[in-house]
Amino acid sequence: MSLSTMIGAPHSPSHSPSQLSGRAFGALHPPAPRPSVLRFVAALPFRNQTGRDALVWVEFCMAALLNRELEAQQALTVLPLVDVVTALKGSGDGPSSARAIEQVRALGARTVIAAQVHAHENGFELRYQLHGEMALADSSPLRGGDLTQLTIALGRKLARALVDEEPARVPTDTFTNEAFARAMHAAREQRYQVAQDYLQVCVASQPHALDMDVEHVESLAATEHPETAPKAQRLLARAAASADVATQARVLRALAAYHRALENNELARTLIHQALTLLETNGDEALKAAVLLERCELAIADREFELAQSIGRRVLAAAQGGGHDRLTAQCLRQEGIIAHLRGQAEPALEALHRSAQLSRTPHPQHADLAHTLYQIAIAYRDAGRMRDAALAIDEAVDCAKLAGTPVRHALTLALQFTVHSYAGNQEVAHAAQGKLASASMQQSRAGRFLSQLTEAWLYWRSGRIGDALQRMEQVRKLGREARRFWLSFAIAMHTGMAIAGGRYDLAHDLIAEIEANRRFYEGTCLHGSATFFRAALAHARGDRQQAWRRLRETMAVSSVGMVRSNACLAAAWLACEDRALHEVQGWLDQVPAWTAEHPNGIMALARYRFEQGDWAAAVENQARYVERWPADEVTLHQRRLLHDYREAMRTGRAFAIPRLPHLLTLRF
Repeated sequence: MSLSTMIGAPHSPSHSPSQLSGRAFGALHPPAPRPSVLRFVAALPFRNQTGRDALVWVEFCMAALLNRELEAQQALTVLPLVDVVTALKGSGDGPSSARAIEQVRALGARTVIAAQVHAHENGFELRYQLHGEMALADSSPLRGGDLTQLTIALGRKLARALVDEEPARVPTDTFTNEAFARAMHAAREQRYQVAQDYLQVCVASQPHALDMDVEHVESLAATEHPETAPKAQRLLARAAASADVATQARVLRALAAYHRALENNELARTLIHQALTLLETNGDEALKAAVLLERCELAIADREFELAQSIGRRVLAAAQGGGHDRLTAQCLRQEGIIAHLRGQAEPALEALHRSAQLSRTPHPQHADLAHTLYQIAIAYRDAGRMRDAALAIDEAVDCAKLAGTPVRHALTLALQFTVHSYAGNQEVAHAAQGKLASASMQQSRAGRFLSQLTEAWLYWRSGRIGDALQRMEQVRKLGREARRFWLSFAIAMHTGMAIAGGRYDLAHDLIAEIEANRRFYEGTCLHGSATFFRAALAHARGDRQQAWRRLRETMAVSSVGMVRSNACLAAAWLACEDRALHEVQGWLDQVPAWTAEHPNGIMALARYRFEQGDWAAAVENQARYVERWPADEVTLHQRRLLHDYREAMRTGRAFAIPRLPHLLTLRF
């Protein structure tokens, strides 16, 4: 953050920087000190050397917190940070330059403290130097995972070392109110990591300010921070002691959302019930609606769609009646998710796009947008509309990064990787996979799970099936604590790899696990996946009759979605091999976008055109595949097909095409 940004960053869209720099900082300026007081210590704004863009608060908030500690511990006289910032701005140089230090010393500071924040392992390293009349016997850096606590420790260390004359206490401006205003602006836009960073300073500076503590707990819950539960429990006790019903309900809602994200659904349900009980006599309808939305999320996770829709209609009516656009957007997103899970693609996309539109105005709700756009991308991907899916997921990744929500960021990156792989944008796909494998992503459970999953997928696509299966064993272990991720998409990938790799016993066990969790799949667009894999397993074992029977069963039980689309492509290909061409067009007509944009659909269409005798069209489509997806796992098979199509066109003679190695060639 530049010094000009530090002075004038707006709190809300309605305030210009020029208005705020005068209002906010002028209001916080400390009273004039007593003439007898000598100001002899000044802290420069910290230098952020971590490379972490979101650490916008480091420069001034940590210096303000250091000032507070210097005064609180030994009553040192400290030059107000506003005066330091003003002097630095006038000098034209950055903090810690020789000229800047002289400017600050000219204000009366006998000693100037310059600190730098560096990244260190999974935390921070705080380095510091003194300029002026005082020196430190020990200036070794401080290291730890919490920068706020490191700064407090530095303040105490310096306070003990620097006192060499009678202390005098003067009121100072620790910028707490400014930090809180910035936190609220970030929270309004759902930039939760930025809000959390500011709020850490606030709660450290004013540990008994209830409003700051509530906002802090909500930001921790939104980022699934491990400190959420203990801090929330302490805050609940304080709120209960003061009979503050609204605060209790807000904290319970945040805690329920945190536990729901960790798949502790029973505990989340209990917390929601407690919050709703408290709110029975409370008139805050918006808060009650927000709690009910959490209950709706649980109902969707438990596949209680009728209950979820009933709650959603009630909340939507209240939200629209009260003009609560954010609640309305969240209701519409839930409506879209339910429609998609039930195989209702068009209503799903309509509701999701309406939700996204509301989340963009009057200022963006980054976390809501990331979630909604992720769902839009899934809906487009399942329909084979890869270009639309790519546009949606790219925006979702940007929003998730701004929101600072690590789980959503990991999910969007994983989907960006697969969507762009299928769309033929290998550079974007590999960049997404690289971010997933980064150290910061490995800090979250979702990041670890999804980075392993995408790495296995890369092995699978490049023909290293043994390495892929070995990696999937690690994913399976992680899936014990991430059941929703495992059942939603990872188990299907593992089953497909097992069949393709000839591990039929493993495939049989995984199919049995899918069937054992039928409640998760029934009534959704994922229903029929076990039957589809039984078809693929039968095909791999050479039982063509059984494969056809299982494919037809899949069609009978599945709704519009990924499972049905894959079954249609497999049926079209097998019909080509059986020369049952009168059936093929019917299968392909069910997946028109796949044959236009998705590599597997293009491959099936090319085969159909060849069997029809339109060899030029077969060559054209197959060439599109080979040219756009050169790193595909089935490239050798695809190149053989392209060679055969070209040879037929060159010689004018049809001949037998090699059979599909396994149906999973048309799955991944």
